[in-house]
Amino acid sequence: ETPNVIRPPIDQDLLRDYIQYARENIHPQLSDDAANQLLESYLEMRGSGVASRTITATPRQLESLIRLTEALAKMRYSQTATRADAQEAV
Repeated sequence: ETPNVIRPPIDQDLLRDYIQYARENIHPQLSDDAANQLLESYLEMRGSGVASRTITATPRQLESLIRLTEALAKMRYSQTATRADAQEAV
């Protein structure tokens, strides 16, 4: 018997099934609030580089924020990505 073995908080088979179900069945859409939050944050990031004349945020980064927001909603099995998801992504 090994006393230092740590048991995972969730069974691996259950976790695999959870992820598989989410991939196949959960396809979140951005809510209006989430889209506005992402836009505001993106514009704020873009604006922070004006003084130094450098681009601090690109459209690619906005796309990444959208994907992160949708992924956070997917983890909750939600079909709608909320403003809270967007705030966490930023």
